[in-house]
Amino acid sequence: MSEVKSKKVKKGIKKHNKSNVVPLKLTRELQVVSRTANPVDFEELEKDKVNQYARDLAKETAEYLKQLRMSPGFFYYFILFHIKQATVFGCSYPEFKIADSTTTKEINKNHADMIVEEFPELGLEKKKETDTVH
Repeated sequence: MSEVKSKKVKKGIKKHNKSNVVPLKLTRELQVVSRTANPVDFEELEKDKVNQYARDLAKETAEYLKQLRMSPGFFYYFILFHIKQATVFGCSYPEFKIADSTTTKEINKNHADMIVEEFPELGLEKKKETDTVH
């Protein structure tokens, strides 16, 4: 019986002298996928493209509002609701919060600047400590 065991043990042991790694054989040259020198430049181009698309979309939305007999407040409420809902489901919550708070602050600042410039008769001036009109 010891002879049978020794044969089984010898069969199970195999020496691996060869490597299991298959060498990569290039049959043709590797191709360069992108010719842009810097990915940051590409990202800036994409930002400009998306910004222009958003502006065009806002203009089309304003034109569509003119056709309706609805108050602008309700109209933009519905638009903002669906845009924000798509945003919160389309990216992470921290990204949504940053985008939401940043755009709100920027829009409020732009609106205050426009009121000061367009309506000087109101006598509104920016406060130096808060950089706001009110």
